[in-house]
Amino acid sequence: MLASLKSRWHRSFAELDSLATKYAPVILCGLLAATTFQKLSLILHTDGGGDLLGADIPKSMMLIAGQNPYSSNPWASPYPPLLLATVGSIIRVTSGNIMLTPDTIGLISRNVRMAGVLADAIVALLIFLTLRTRSFSGLSALVPSAVFLALPSISLSPYFWFNNDVLGYPILAGSVLALVRGRYFVGSVLLAVGAIFKIHPILAIPLLFVWLVRRRGTLKSLPNIITTGSILLLGLVVPAILPGYLGSVLGFNLSSGFGGGTSSFTMMNLLYAIFPAVFRFSLPTVVENQVWLAVTAVLFVIVLGIVWSRARELNPVDVVALGLLTWLIPLRQIYTHYLVWAIVPFLMRGKLRQTLVVGSLLEFANTMSSWSWDLPPDPFPVLATAYGFFATSIVYLSVSLTALVFIVKEVGVRRRQDSRGADSAVLERYPMPMIRSS
Repeated sequence: MLASLKSRWHRSFAELDSLATKYAPVILCGLLAATTFQKLSLILHTDGGGDLLGADIPKSMMLIAGQNPYSSNPWASPYPPLLLATVGSIIRVTSGNIMLTPDTIGLISRNVRMAGVLADAIVALLIFLTLRTRSFSGLSALVPSAVFLALPSISLSPYFWFNNDVLGYPILAGSVLALVRGRYFVGSVLLAVGAIFKIHPILAIPLLFVWLVRRRGTLKSLPNIITTGSILLLGLVVPAILPGYLGSVLGFNLSSGFGGGTSSFTMMNLLYAIFPAVFRFSLPTVVENQVWLAVTAVLFVIVLGIVWSRARELNPVDVVALGLLTWLIPLRQIYTHYLVWAIVPFLMRGKLRQTLVVGSLLEFANTMSSWSWDLPPDPFPVLATAYGFFATSIVYLSVSLTALVFIVKEVGVRRRQDSRGADSAVLERYPMPMIRSS
């Protein structure tokens, strides 16, 4: 009975996979059309949230008007200039020289979010192209793009509360596609651009350098290193001449327990809320920062060792994903749109079951976060407390750790396969002498 069901399942899956291979472009276009319509409907009935209306749009318009966006209200502009310049450019192209008023800000918000819809479509196409470049077909090539387009935590949440990260995902996806195609200079440059747009890919860059040096040698990798370093210098360091830049960007990105552990879904809530509530003591911010730096450094050294010793088994998709996970796992503030930076390269790995597992965990974490913000209907009001936020933080952590385990485990599988292949080659070349029995 079980054998018969299993056989039917395999036949059904094979037929479905064959259909996905044959009609992949049509199915993908259909998904793009359906999800685009869904997002546009949401955009027409929402305003994009307070962060977009009260911070991102005004600060971006200040920058394109030649003013210093970091000169006042530093918590409203904790981004590198490239992000603000990108949003400002979208506003200029889609809305012209429109003045920011209570009557026009809704129109500006709509136009910015519609640009985000286009960015999502580009990312889905880049995921599909990357997988096809890596010789994946059928469901393995189609489902990851479908997950990115249709999973509510990725496709809808960022438009209800708009997050500019949506505009950075195409840069990251384009970088990975270039690396997969062997265009390492273009790939490393785009990765650097992604880091000066939003700092999350910053640790993927040194890991990529190590991987390139191990695979191609130092001399061939030197132009990539010099160019990428220059981009990071210009995009992250040089803007320090702007008054308020360091206080704005570093002040936000250094640990902050404001909200009593009810502002984001980081494991640092252990220090922000749980320790003070249970053990009646709290740590100074400088100590919290030291804890974060120490955990990040330890995790980075471990991953760096994996990339150095396993460069032969790793591909650039894995390297970029490892760098993003290393940054995000101990991060002081975590939201769904932050995790999607790591989900994008993870989807490009072409592992169908792993994609579904990690996608399900992300959706569960995002649903819990909605309950934690006490949005109606809220079946679990306790999640709006510090303990509820910490429980949600654990689920968010499980997303990153599961993705990390999948990648590391896959590296070990490839190493064993390569070892068996090498042993077989040796035996074919130097066969063992036969021993006759007496």
